[in-house]
Amino acid sequence: MTAYLHHESPTLEQLLDDAALMSFEHQEHSIEVLGEHRWQVSYEPPRFEFFGDKPLVCTRFHVLGTAAPGPRSWLWSWANNDWYPPEVTELARSVRDYGLRHGISALCTDEVPFADLPGAPTDPNRATWLMGELAKAVSGSWTWYSCDVGGGTRLAVLIEHPDLALPAPDLTHTMQTLTGVFKLQLPDHKRALHSYALQRGLTATFGNDGSTMRIAGSGIEVTIAFNEHGLVTAMSSHSPDPVAVPAE
Repeated sequence: MTAYLHHESPTLEQLLDDAALMSFEHQEHSIEVLGEHRWQVSYEPPRFEFFGDKPLVCTRFHVLGTAAPGPRSWLWSWANNDWYPPEVTELARSVRDYGLRHGISALCTDEVPFADLPGAPTDPNRATWLMGELAKAVSGSWTWYSCDVGGGTRLAVLIEHPDLALPAPDLTHTMQTLTGVFKLQLPDHKRALHSYALQRGLTATFGNDGSTMRIAGSGIEVTIAFNEHGLVTAMSSHSPDPVAVPAE
């Protein structure tokens, strides 16, 4: 669960901000680990396999649901009990329960029209990505994978494997991730950066007026300045070889 969720009932947009950078770092890491690959899934027993540059067998994975182009809707896995065994839908059910507690209909309605999602996507791949981000923010499981299962329908899963876990943060990778706020075109840089820092076990301290933030950890010190809209205007690291990043 992301750092903010213990204290508030967030909007979908806030959940996306909370997940953004942690998700970005995990996805970049998974691309590096898996390389070129093929996939295969089975459910009895649960097994998600990757074949290619680095074969991996994941015996723990979580089916979130499917996005279909015909009805232009997302169907949660827990609404498809005849298809999936309960052990692979447990995480999705926990996301549903969070949605019920906080009145977030997209998380607890069995079938969700694409039009009800942020940005009203029309592409099933985009819809699976959005639902994956929301599930990551609530669950704290971070490595998402989307599969074409025929007819343009996409299956979204969260996968777990020791090789997919992130290494301890260092300055180079932390700066690469923090600057992801520009690549991802996030609407609230301040929230996304603060949430990421806390999730990575770093300290995140705001200046008195909230216009600056200092992120720090072992071998890491980064100062960030924001404008009145919570967007980054400057970012710099403090180390023997500092790196300054201008706002984009």
